[in-house]
Amino acid sequence: MRIRRVVFALLWAIVFALATTDLVLAASAMVDGGEEVCLVRRADNFLILYDRSGSMAEKHNGTIMTKMQGERKILLEKNATLPDMNWQAGIYSFTPAGELTNLVEYYPMQQYDKKKFSWTLIKMPLEPKGPTMLQAGLLKLDDVLSGLNGRTVVFLFTDGQHTPVDAFPAPGAIARNIAKKHDVCYGVINTGTKSQELATIASIASATPCSYSVGFDTLLGNPEWMTNALFEVTDQSPCGDIIGHVFQNIHFDFDKDYLKPEYYQSLNDAAAVLRENPQTQIVLAGHTDSIGTKQYNMGLSHRRAAAVRDYLVNSAGVAKERITLSGFGFSEPIATNKTSEGRALNRRVQGIITGLK
Repeated sequence: MRIRRVVFALLWAIVFALATTDLVLAASAMVDGGEEVCLVRRADNFLILYDRSGSMAEKHNGTIMTKMQGERKILLEKNATLPDMNWQAGIYSFTPAGELTNLVEYYPMQQYDKKKFSWTLIKMPLEPKGPTMLQAGLLKLDDVLSGLNGRTVVFLFTDGQHTPVDAFPAPGAIARNIAKKHDVCYGVINTGTKSQELATIASIASATPCSYSVGFDTLLGNPEWMTNALFEVTDQSPCGDIIGHVFQNIHFDFDKDYLKPEYYQSLNDAAAVLRENPQTQIVLAGHTDSIGTKQYNMGLSHRRAAAVRDYLVNSAGVAKERITLSGFGFSEPIATNKTSEGRALNRRVQGIITGLK
């Protein structure tokens, strides 16, 4: 009897192993057979320029979290999911304890290292203090950019408040003057509420064609709004940065971010590949058709990517840190937007697995 039980158990183990192997092989075949695409840098460098002044001690939207704490939360979340694409990176603040011309340097411009970057963010001071020396900080930024090559994205956290210094131009004018000398994009993370603050933010966010502003509320819990300034997905050759494989395009109904059940199995298969290959990551790139405004469709594309991520995390067991989200709005169509059929193809999330050996 005991021998029978042992044999029976061994048979079940073999059947289970074969079934599991078939599942993984099928999932791997799905990815290996997918379109090969490239993740290509849009920028060569990025730096964080954050506000550490007294105004950042204000509570965010009636919560117990200060704006300063929110800044760090956003940066830690973004760093956790950012693919390493050989950037130069830095972290600075522009409230240097009474100095008028210096930035405070926490992570001087150097090769981006995810662990070192995260550790620097964790150690950053959380006590807001001092005047808001936005003008002086932007002026000193010119010196940092002078030592860099290529395009730089400056992620500027600001509420638009600043302590005016008559000898300096207005913040927007400084940003435009810097752009005349350097290839720079400003990603302004906006915590302002008053009209004058918002006007200051808008003047910086319009300094170059690639600059933009995004609300603090939008970024909290959704740091992917910082991603699309740094890299793009393309099928153009040659591929100089990261090669990925598209496992499937997940399509959506018009103006919807609801994930259809017909895609559950495909996502389960992708999750199986990720589990079998622990070195891999997945990029979810959201897209829309051309109906509606640029701003609205950027938000919709991010919500679609987030819907796919939520399924992978909550239903398929993929760690959130292995998922990078990006939203491109209607900027990267794969079909014409002049027909309903073409628009349906453009309403998609492109799932890309990277790191496969």
